[in-house]
Amino acid sequence: MSANFHHLRIEKFRGIRSLSWHPSAGVNVILGGGNVGKSTLLEAIALLLSPTNSYTLADADYWSRDVGTEFLIEAVISLPGESAINQQGAMAWPWEWDGRNAVLPEVTEDMEQAPRPAVYKIRVRGTAELELAYEIVQPDGNCVSLSVALRRSIGVVRLSGDDRSDRDLRLVYGAGLDRLLADRGLRARLGREIASDQIEQHLDQPAREKLDALDLLFGRRALPTELGLAFVGNAGVSVNALVGLTSDKNGIALPLISWGSGTRRLAALAIADSLQDGHPITVVDELERGLEPYRQRQLMKTLIEGAGQAFVTTHSATVVSASEPASLWYIDSVGSIGNLPKSKIARHQSVDPEAFLSRLTIVAEGATEVGFLAALLDRYVPDWSDHGIYISDATGNDNVLNLLEALSTGGLKFAGFADFEGRFDGRWRVLRDRIGHLLFQWERGCLEENIIPLIPHARIFRFIEDPTAEKTTMRLRTLADRLGIESVDFNLISDRSDEELMALIVAAATGQIPEDLVDAEKTVKNPYKGHSSVWFKSVVGGRELAEKVHELGGWPLLQVRMVPFLNAIRASVGLEPLPEVEQ
Repeated sequence: MSANFHHLRIEKFRGIRSLSWHPSAGVNVILGGGNVGKSTLLEAIALLLSPTNSYTLADADYWSRDVGTEFLIEAVISLPGESAINQQGAMAWPWEWDGRNAVLPEVTEDMEQAPRPAVYKIRVRGTAELELAYEIVQPDGNCVSLSVALRRSIGVVRLSGDDRSDRDLRLVYGAGLDRLLADRGLRARLGREIASDQIEQHLDQPAREKLDALDLLFGRRALPTELGLAFVGNAGVSVNALVGLTSDKNGIALPLISWGSGTRRLAALAIADSLQDGHPITVVDELERGLEPYRQRQLMKTLIEGAGQAFVTTHSATVVSASEPASLWYIDSVGSIGNLPKSKIARHQSVDPEAFLSRLTIVAEGATEVGFLAALLDRYVPDWSDHGIYISDATGNDNVLNLLEALSTGGLKFAGFADFEGRFDGRWRVLRDRIGHLLFQWERGCLEENIIPLIPHARIFRFIEDPTAEKTTMRLRTLADRLGIESVDFNLISDRSDEELMALIVAAATGQIPEDLVDAEKTVKNPYKGHSSVWFKSVVGGRELAEKVHELGGWPLLQVRMVPFLNAIRASVGLEPLPEVEQ
């Protein structure tokens, strides 16, 4: 049995004001955009289980740098029987886990009733004096000290996003290699061996003469004499820290810390896996750092197959795709963390993993909507991609609904842009209540059905024209086919009422099948479906549609519906609402 977090609570630690989380027992992959608290969450876990007391607090470790207000990191954790919980100076009493919370132990006379799992509530507080207070919270409300020995017996493996994991490859006190070897007498023996090695014997003659002259000078000034050279340590630098792992490379023993960063990280993890019977709690920040895609998949496989609980952050689409058996969590732009249900995100996880690596993802109905939104954001949210906004193609109305439902249930902030197909009205209404203006849905129909009627009749030919001059004739051909005429002369095609002409263009642009051909053979119907491909059914076509609605005078009729959605997007990434002049 390995140690396992059931609940984690963080209050006012660095950039996290308040967070409550029930992680899964296996691998927990934490996703989200930049500066939302992913690394801070992992550092909180590592600090709670730190195997030493050497951490020095700074005002930046406190919410808003207010050291007067303590921060709290608290976890409900189950412990293996071989942990040091029963070797505490004071008795640590267990709580019971009811599935959501740590509760007081239940006294029952029913011997057949299965007992609830025993858990312990541990925490670390950052006090107003910039000191750490490690405590075990007892069921009666009192606290006893959470010892270093207990924290070490729980075991935490930390691979941070910088080079600090290199310390695990050297005999630094409390580091992975030191805890693995656990040879407490090594320091004394090493000190004696090093002290007996007279380094001065290896000096060149001029250097030895200078050392002898210094010895004479010490004697004249009544200072210690018989000077020599040896490896020495002090309170800041340990001789043992100079000892590290080496590996043979072409007959030369190279220090492992001189190998590539990816190899160093994997080596540190291998050392950690040798601790605690291979079941420590593992914390990996930026798993992809220094690793090629195949090694990223290899490391994820190792973590997933391991028996211990793991917490991972990543910015890599490869890691997200390789995380299918793991539990995925998303931290949004306001710091809320929620689960990503596998059943509803499986397609996006494998096909479009970047959707879960942004500060705000807009789930769009299809390729046309992706291009249309991108062009709008270029105008009304400049540098939107730099703000961490990402537009994802859901490839269908049902997919938009399913994905947004899954994400919004966890309280996460995603946006949506969808057609109205007249189905699932109740579900769409609930979703709209949850995310407000971040959901844009047409009152009827699809994008083309709402945009095309906004174009003035006098400018309709400019609307039909392809900016690249490649598809204009093909577009006119689709209209002529639907009218049953051979000529693609625009004057002949447009010789009808505005309403009829707009309906004709909408039908061609959306690939509608004429009513009299609904029951016809596929060979007859399919060409009409294909008409949409020469209009706007692509990302480029969506951009063209957005540009033309502005160029041809349709935007004033559309902006009343679009501006609340655009302002909600801007607010989600910390931008002010659009100025009135742009609305």
